[in-house]
Amino acid sequence: MRRARTDAGSLAVELVAVVPVLLVVTLLCVQGFGAVSAVEATQRAARDAARAASLGEDPVAAARADLPLAGELRRVSTGGGCGDVCVRVDVEVPLGVPGFVTLVRLPVSRTAAMPAG
Repeated sequence: MRRARTDAGSLAVELVAVVPVLLVVTLLCVQGFGAVSAVEATQRAARDAARAASLGEDPVAAARADLPLAGELRRVSTGGGCGDVCVRVDVEVPLGVPGFVTLVRLPVSRTAAMPAG
């Protein structure tokens, strides 16, 4: 008498194969959101730094106030060329698992201009 084949255990094998893929896709989505958020925060920091510089205030303090906690302000430079007051903000944002590992440091630069005065 032959035993009938069953699919017992196949669900567990499929689950073991699918769960790591889902975790990687989720991690990539979270990292993508973090990168887009860092770019937006850097643009906001550049705009506020340009506004502060046009009013005679400290552009570095204004840029630092808008950056995410994970982002590291590298440079704030002011100059002409794109308007009355032009400010460029350079930031490095770590991507990875916060508190555990940094996979890559994403350099982000944004420029903003404001009229003087």
